[in-house]
Amino acid sequence: MKRKGIPKGPRIKFITVDLVVIAGSIALAFLIRFQELKPENLSIYQLLIGPIFLIRIGALFLFRLYDFSRWLTAFDVIYFTALAMLVSHGAEILLILYTRTFLKTGYQISRYILALNFLLSWWGAAAWRLLYLRRRRAWAYDRTRFLIVGAGELGESVKREIQQYSRLGHEVAGLVDDDIESRANGEPILGKLRDLDYLVEEHEIDEIIVTSRQANRQELLEIISACQRTGRKVRLLPELYEVTIGQVEIGQVAGIPLITVKSEPLDERGLFAKRALDVTVSLVSLLFLGLALPVIGLAIKSAGRGPVFFRQKRVGKDGRIFTLYKFRTMFENAELGTGPVLSWQQDPRVTYTGRWLRRWHLDELPQFINVLRGEMSLVGPRPERPHFAEQFERDIAAYRLRESVRPGMTGLAQIHGFYNSPVEHKLRYDLAYINNMSLLLDLKILFLTLRAAFTGHGNGV
Repeated sequence: MKRKGIPKGPRIKFITVDLVVIAGSIALAFLIRFQELKPENLSIYQLLIGPIFLIRIGALFLFRLYDFSRWLTAFDVIYFTALAMLVSHGAEILLILYTRTFLKTGYQISRYILALNFLLSWWGAAAWRLLYLRRRRAWAYDRTRFLIVGAGELGESVKREIQQYSRLGHEVAGLVDDDIESRANGEPILGKLRDLDYLVEEHEIDEIIVTSRQANRQELLEIISACQRTGRKVRLLPELYEVTIGQVEIGQVAGIPLITVKSEPLDERGLFAKRALDVTVSLVSLLFLGLALPVIGLAIKSAGRGPVFFRQKRVGKDGRIFTLYKFRTMFENAELGTGPVLSWQQDPRVTYTGRWLRRWHLDELPQFINVLRGEMSLVGPRPERPHFAEQFERDIAAYRLRESVRPGMTGLAQIHGFYNSPVEHKLRYDLAYINNMSLLLDLKILFLTLRAAFTGHGNGV
């Protein structure tokens, strides 16, 4: 399946075009002002050309002007390019003032040149983007193939509007409904919900639109969960009360208001920042763990036979199974006669050393290895054992939505819930975190986790 928003050719080509526009704007501004290009007039820009390039390209990235996956009107392009250039030129003026004041260069720069440079840079950066987007849409590079879940009048109406009003030439491959015999204005149904994985591959589907208004909440959760498992973007038609109270973010396709179900809550920059935090904290923590390991190891060994480390299979992102590491807190072979059993607060299988480790949350420290390996994150839903994950997924339709992100060492459910809180309560916290993920939220949760760890208290930490 083609990736949306990826430019034709390497992104460096687009950055090169902007570099040419920037250099050309500077030269043209001086040419208009002085009717010729004298090296002495360009001295300040010759000195600062490297930082100026970095500042302007950085501002264009900041305003996502290299992201062509968004539907941008001509006004949007002009507006966001103006903002990027205002920010970058403001930073450049401060840089020039700093150079004159502290480096004693004595260079002078005309305000007319600064204003002209801004206008030329803005018009140039906006113009090539408008031309490129026009060609890109003529190539139908952003054309999206939809699959509509839910037949009947509403599903057929959505299909008709997309095909009639989409500016990008979007296509609807067909409709899916468990009532396989139903027809929408004579339109055959492609298959049932259970055929979804096959249908999205067979028809090269990019996005799924759910229009099943007759479904109750439980059925709707099952439908959304099934759609998300395909890895495609999922959109829902909002109810009137959702629009009225303004609690959802609504986008549009061909003029149809739609709620996007986030399969990846953070954008690329957010994911990079989250991963950078994970790696940095894990490396530092593992260095300190190496110093504490002999003491903890001796304490575990003194409580009974068995290894220092405990390994257990857990369910990670997208349902992948991985091996989780912990310090052993239970007696060896604690589940030999019972099989998998959920732990509880006064679990008799826990050793006296294990109780101490759990009280101060030291048993979780080896999971920094899982974080470093990319199997976990510092913050996220706690990973569950496959046996219980399968059971919860059968009983709770939305449970599988936890698997859209990496599991974490700690999370909202651990901060605000209790050790023996019902699964449904913890799931609400997990889904609330997934829908509001941010670096600031991660830092807040980590701070609250540290406070609980140092005090030896905390609800579910």
